[in-house]
Amino acid sequence: MTTAHDGVQIVTITPGTAEVRLCAGRAMLCIGKVRSSNGRWFWEHRNGEQSSPVAANRSDAANALADYHRAFKRQPVPATLERRLLFG
Repeated sequence: MTTAHDGVQIVTITPGTAEVRLCAGRAMLCIGKVRSSNGRWFWEHRNGEQSSPVAANRSDAANALADYHRAFKRQPVPATLERRLLFG
């Protein structure tokens, strides 16, 4: 397991596949996988979306997946944080 920038963890599954996890508070959230094809790395988000071969190495592909996840797959705010005081 390796840790890249900004709380990204890369967990090797096979030499050509790794799981990518993102730190979410104290928990680690699996956001998808990176895979290698013909010497180039691409990412696959947990919902099935995937990139073209975008990186020369696993770490760069994992960071690209994390950037994509942060930009387009924001998590909803838990209901406990959305509550507002109705009576003053």
